[in-house]
Amino acid sequence: MEIHELGELFEVVQLQNILDDGKTFRDCIPKRSLEEIRQEYLNKKDSHEFDLSEFIKKNFTLPKEHATDYKSDPNKSAAQHIYALWDVLTRNPETENSSLIPLPHPYVVPGGRFREIYYWDSYFTMLGLQVSNRIDLIEHMVNNFAHLIDTIGYIPNGNRTYYQGRSQPPFFCLDG
Repeated sequence: MEIHELGELFEVVQLQNILDDGKTFRDCIPKRSLEEIRQEYLNKKDSHEFDLSEFIKKNFTLPKEHATDYKSDPNKSAAQHIYALWDVLTRNPETENSSLIPLPHPYVVPGGRFREIYYWDSYFTMLGLQVSNRIDLIEHMVNNFAHLIDTIGYIPNGNRTYYQGRSQPPFFCLDG
């Protein structure tokens, strides 16, 4: 079971904007089995003391925010600004008990609310990495895509379990 399969609990959290962004709840890490959480919700939801926000805090760990002290320097060129962002947007391999599909190599994320790779975006990101001479990151990202093909059979839209079952145009097979 995944968070988006929690039925009524998932719907209520999303409709009440408990976490401000509809993507956040899907990326939370449950603190115990989802079936136990779902059952407790069903047992307590109609109580006048029930607080949905507190229930979520008690049962889920919010996705890790990648805080940065990066500040744009208006005296630098756009190219310098972009080059400096590569390290800010690079994520290292990690394993967490969430919807994140672990990848074996570092990768670049779009940033903001997006904490995972996106197949379509990554192709264009790699074009920027090439201009910035960050061939190391391009190789890591290509190896991650090969890993996804080897483990899943294709490259999903992003490296989240809820993206399995859908993909985007097959840029992986393009020749340079």
